[in-house]
Amino acid sequence: MSQDEIKKLREKLHESLKSPEKFSQFLKEIIKKQKEIVQIISLLEAYNEATYLNYVLFRKREVVKALEYMDDKNRGILEAVKNVVNDVYHYQVAEKKIRDNVEKAMREYKDYLEDAIEVLYGYYVEAKYVNEVFSDKLRDSFAAEAIDEESFYESVFNFVNEVEEEKEERIKEILSSLPFAMSRRRFYDYLQKALEREYSTYESFLASVINIEENFYGKLVEGYGDIFPSIASKIESLQSLDLKLLSKEEIEMYLEESSELVKAIHSLREIIFSVRRVINRLLIVFLGEEDIQSLIKKEPFIKQYIEFYKRLMRNEIKSSKEIEKSVKKCDSIISSWYFELYRYNLLLGEIESSDHNLIEIVDESIIGEVEILAEYENLLNDATEIVIESDKFGEDPVDEMIIKNEIKNVIYLIEELSKKMTNEYRKARLKRLMGIIPVPVDFDKELLHYVRNALELDNSYSRKLSYMHTIKKKMDLYRELRKQKNFYESLIKNSKDVI
Repeated sequence: MSQDEIKKLREKLHESLKSPEKFSQFLKEIIKKQKEIVQIISLLEAYNEATYLNYVLFRKREVVKALEYMDDKNRGILEAVKNVVNDVYHYQVAEKKIRDNVEKAMREYKDYLEDAIEVLYGYYVEAKYVNEVFSDKLRDSFAAEAIDEESFYESVFNFVNEVEEEKEERIKEILSSLPFAMSRRRFYDYLQKALEREYSTYESFLASVINIEENFYGKLVEGYGDIFPSIASKIESLQSLDLKLLSKEEIEMYLEESSELVKAIHSLREIIFSVRRVINRLLIVFLGEEDIQSLIKKEPFIKQYIEFYKRLMRNEIKSSKEIEKSVKKCDSIISSWYFELYRYNLLLGEIESSDHNLIEIVDESIIGEVEILAEYENLLNDATEIVIESDKFGEDPVDEMIIKNEIKNVIYLIEELSKKMTNEYRKARLKRLMGIIPVPVDFDKELLHYVRNALELDNSYSRKLSYMHTIKKKMDLYRELRKQKNFYESLIKNSKDVI
């Protein structure tokens, strides 16, 4: 859209505001144009993501290994989505019954994959515990340069107090790197004080509770063991090993196995996220009013990129430079269309900031169009549901008794589950929770005392030195990542959001 076109649209906008009928028609035209743009973006992104999935992701060594854990249901979904992408034009122009069946199947796949993402996170939690336990067992043979203890404690103090607004996050980094060193009663008291804080809504409290429960015991995730069952079996097999009976060499072997399992879970999540992105964009294409031929007229590169993708799938393209060139061009065109969408959003922003009463002007048909556009946007953002900002609505005060009862339930759950665990796994899980639970008020004053106790308690010199080196690396990594985050945030702040 050129500057002249923008000027004409702006003039048309201000003219239309004089008449509700004209304004309604103008708004429908703008929304229709936005929907067309989102369809174009979605079609290009569907093929771009499918190219990444098939040409990049499935060629990674660790991803190929991870496919061994893929179950029949997920393999079937991958194949079905691949077929739809290959024949998207055929399906989109097919009779309504076929289109409806394809759309229904895509929605079912999407729901299943979102469940799979949750289950894979549960597997990740459990596999990380296995890895942590085997890794901890090898700390007794740790050998490295000695660390001056007083300098170490001073560095921890300086790290925690370096940036006031990051203090809680930094304390969690330290606590989750230490061996767990609290009595049962002391931990539950810590947990209770941590959760007894002000919450804007009951949902925010509940989110904190669910986060604690699912990170303590990944097997609580609904569907655990049903989706990718071979991963559940592998985890169960590793967790059932008696560590006291294992040699150092066997522990090293199982540590490597658990590390490979964590990588496989990560790779499977990457695959599932990628397939879900393809499905979300296909849904927009099928739901949209424009057929593919109409979209191609508005963006001829669509036809070119679909042909490129089909040639790629037939192994007719061998040059990685040709592939890279096509993908980069697609990325560039997608960015241009996002910018076009942004310009229309600016026009709508002018309407919102005007003095006119939109409630009197906007009719039900426009509201319906806006809801459709919101669904498209939701799919394009790969969100699982439309999020409504709660601060725009009145909220009832959070009942303190409900909070206290929920905290009791969390404590009871941890207590009951802990009874069935070996000491190694119980401590590993509680150690992880120390990096998740909100830090109670004033705990920073006793942090160094806790750090000393944790390092001294039942630890050989090798184990103690190992933990100190781990914490030093964690602090350095945190600072480096924070520096990068601040850099990118400053770039974003100084550039316009084009979405």
